[in-house]
Amino acid sequence: MSDSSQPATARRQVDTLLLSLVACHECDLLHEKRALGVGSVARCVRCNAFLYSNRQNSIDRALAVSVAALIMFVVANSFPFLTISVSGNAQSISIISAVFALSDEGMWVLGILCFCFIILIPLLRLVGLMYLLVPLRFDKRLPGLELVFRGIVTLSPWSMMEIYLLGAIVALVKLASMANIVLGLSFWAFALLNILAALAAQMVDSHSLWEFISHSRGGRLAILSADSNGPVDRGRS
Repeated sequence: MSDSSQPATARRQVDTLLLSLVACHECDLLHEKRALGVGSVARCVRCNAFLYSNRQNSIDRALAVSVAALIMFVVANSFPFLTISVSGNAQSISIISAVFALSDEGMWVLGILCFCFIILIPLLRLVGLMYLLVPLRFDKRLPGLELVFRGIVTLSPWSMMEIYLLGAIVALVKLASMANIVLGLSFWAFALLNILAALAAQMVDSHSLWEFISHSRGGRLAILSADSNGPVDRGRS
């Protein structure tokens, strides 16, 4: 073996070792991955925290939910969120117009933050998730998967659609006695979008997904193999 190939070989060995281990998100205890039956759950032997599970058809389900969430995102940002009527004067408000209204009132920093946390970041997460799942489903590999995966993980805490929805509901309750409020199609689409986005994030086993990305040849067979030989901790799951 040549000297130039030794670092590459050592790197593959380290990657293989790392992929065979999983750390508990609660107590950082390392566990070795072992066979896990379909529908079983792996838990930490120290604190009993959830590690991950072997979900049947998780990729197909996550992809379907992600597509539905993306459709709901388009609908939520294309139609009126609600219509307020006071003394016969009606005014329709959309999510986009609410963001621009903040800028028009001089609160442009708040407007930019709302645009990023409510529109831009959720859209990037959905598109990024589909960028990972579509090639995985069809046994393909696209460039930049590692970067996209890390981006999704980094952006996840900054997606605040549910906070916006909760704030809108609180405001509607307070305004109900002062004006006639009609909820638009965008409101219901946005509420459904929050549910679908949460489901899509929970349906994919991030450990198995990272294994797919880390494999040199990748492909759906790699992730399905990881699912069928699902990982567990050193104790019983």
